[in-house]
Amino acid sequence: MLSGLLVPATPAQAATSTVALKTAGSYSVLATNAIASIGNTALSGNAGTSPGTAITGFPSGILTGSIHAGDSHALAAQTDLVAASLDAAGRVPTGTLAGDLAGRTLTAGVYQSTAALAVSTTLTLDAQNDPTAVFIFQINAAFNTAAASTIVLANGAQASNVFWHVVGAVSLGAASSFTGNILGRAAISVGAGTSVTGRALTSNGAIALAGNIFLTEPPVALKTAGSYSVLAGASVVNSGGTTLSGSLGVSPGTSATGFPPGLVTGSTQIGTAASAQAQLDLQTAINDAAARTPTATLSGNLAGQTYNAGVYAAPGPLSLSSSVTLDGQGNPNAVFIFQIDGGLTTSVGSAVRLINGAQASRVFWQIDGVVQLGASSSFSGIVLGQVAITMGTNSSFLGRALTRSGTITLSSTTFTTEPPVDLGSASTYAILATTSVANTSNSSFDGNIGVSPGTAVTGFPAGTLTGTIHAGDAAAAAAQVDLTAAYKDAAARPATAAIAGDLAGRTLTSGVYKSAAALAISTTLTLDGQGNPNAIFIIQVDAAFNTAAGSSVVLANGAQASRVFWQVAGAVSLGASSAFTGTIIGMAAISIGQKASYVGRALTANGAVSMSKVTSTSPSPVTGDLSAITSGALLPMVTLLGTQTQFATGVSNQWSITDSRGTGAAWSLSVSATEPTSAAGTVETTTRVLPVQNLSITPGTITVGANTDSASGITAPKLSLSTTPQTLLNAPGPNRGTYLLTPTFSLMIPANAYRSNYSGAIDNSPMNPYVTVLTFTIS
Repeated sequence: MLSGLLVPATPAQAATSTVALKTAGSYSVLATNAIASIGNTALSGNAGTSPGTAITGFPSGILTGSIHAGDSHALAAQTDLVAASLDAAGRVPTGTLAGDLAGRTLTAGVYQSTAALAVSTTLTLDAQNDPTAVFIFQINAAFNTAAASTIVLANGAQASNVFWHVVGAVSLGAASSFTGNILGRAAISVGAGTSVTGRALTSNGAIALAGNIFLTEPPVALKTAGSYSVLAGASVVNSGGTTLSGSLGVSPGTSATGFPPGLVTGSTQIGTAASAQAQLDLQTAINDAAARTPTATLSGNLAGQTYNAGVYAAPGPLSLSSSVTLDGQGNPNAVFIFQIDGGLTTSVGSAVRLINGAQASRVFWQIDGVVQLGASSSFSGIVLGQVAITMGTNSSFLGRALTRSGTITLSSTTFTTEPPVDLGSASTYAILATTSVANTSNSSFDGNIGVSPGTAVTGFPAGTLTGTIHAGDAAAAAAQVDLTAAYKDAAARPATAAIAGDLAGRTLTSGVYKSAAALAISTTLTLDGQGNPNAIFIIQVDAAFNTAAGSSVVLANGAQASRVFWQVAGAVSLGASSAFTGTIIGMAAISIGQKASYVGRALTANGAVSMSKVTSTSPSPVTGDLSAITSGALLPMVTLLGTQTQFATGVSNQWSITDSRGTGAAWSLSVSATEPTSAAGTVETTTRVLPVQNLSITPGTITVGANTDSASGITAPKLSLSTTPQTLLNAPGPNRGTYLLTPTFSLMIPANAYRSNYSGAIDNSPMNPYVTVLTFTIS
């Protein structure tokens, strides 16, 4: 019996064009009969059925797109899917396959199997450095992959160019990693915990999901370049107190100045073999990002816009004068890629805002031209540059600045490569469970104790706590919602290194560490902040985690317990008399041994928590900023009638107010304005002024971002402006998180108002508009 038969194709026979999915390409899953999901499935695209209407499991599943249950959009997608399937099935085969493809490497082509096909371990698809390479598999029977199997893309292969046309049933094994677009003609079953980079589409059957992650666009792989905060081709020039939470690198250049006073948390690689390899990996990443198929186009100024996940192409330079928002729509796996064929310039105080689960590590700016970021601006994402990058003074950067050539210039710039995991209201809990909390003996806890949807909390007294017990109440339910979001966030972070086995005696610096199997600490693990109190440690464990009796997790050189997160899929057991540090974000039971102590939290979204004679200390909260991104408005021209009061009304760009302090303290946003003034012209030389109170702001509806307290209690009345500050928004607290609003400005023009002044000739005179300057203060 053949375990895998391959007849290779000649290059001339390779598939030359991709399969057009059209509207079906907007779906992560598309079925005819039904879609049934269990667990925390996350879809990056739409979910649809047609002609059937049954879609279940959302929530608890989430999706970036929309649900189309038997509607016209799903019907159109099914029509396009049938056409795509006929296209894929009709391509002339360049090779034949049979049996099990385990261990094989295939290059681009059209491969046909007349019988059932399988992947039991690993299959590699090699594009041979051609990002347009197309792989089409024509399977005339069933197709299955084994548990923990993997389909790997190599040398520029793109998931969007891989197509599996399958006549029979499709079964993807549990905890496997699948790549490509399934164009099915029967049922599709996706095993528990399996991730799919691509789509599962069937024109004749149902789809079953079980806690799966679907990425229609995978993140760009940075490889070794992903360890750098700053990587330049020619040189790095710094002035002031810049802080880099990752490494600093230059290659082929050998110059980096300004460190110190600048601080580098990671390593410094100037003209070394490591930075040379990082530059090669950067070029591969740039090629990958540039090859992605655009889903939309951009041009001009991004100010005031909100973008969902996708690939955006700009044929020329872009600018940002105020703020732009990237909305993950509740999916921490959402990927944003911006392909800019020119430069990018951001203004003073501008901001790239991430909301609803969007992650800086999944935002990629592939930029051909010069990058200039304004002073005191806030930027998010990974710049994949080709030439110079300049950061304005006191700017902040959540992500990485990487360029193939040119100089990177820094000036008191703060780089954070990983933000802390946002726990939301779960941050107030020392213990949080779903089924029960059981304590024995005289344990003490710094914080709340909660359980939801269960109600069983036992052992208090003798246990004591500084907070409140929430047994199945609304507060515990809300904390569980926030904890689930935090778990998905932590699990979605791209790993910077792999770990395995026993961490005894190890020292880890800041980063995201992933263990695919059970993890243990038998003696001492040290987490080294390297002098950076903002250093983030995320440990992802896909199985069980246990610490031995008497073991310890030690913080060194500024590492903070509030910035250490243990995301664990399996059971957690902390040994007796052990000393643990960090927040456990679990998905199973947590057991804390007798006389153990921990600085952190023990939180599970799916299980019980038990402990005996335990001492817990709440970590100092992650300190953040209280910030506001505001904007004015351009009011339309008004033709003065001279007989009655008139109004010029305009809508502002979206504002955002973010309270990341973690304290829940009250805050307010105040505003003052100068008098609306039309400057003197060369023909009409008298300056014209309107009363400042004629200008008013109506804040409008306030909406909330992810992991944000309710907006109830925030007062936002219509306000007539003054030259002295007045309160526009007042939040009594706790109002933590991000609040969004789009205010309306209105200028009252009295009947006897002069027209605005003009300059130049009488018969061709540009008007000088009325202008007012607004000053906002948040405190």
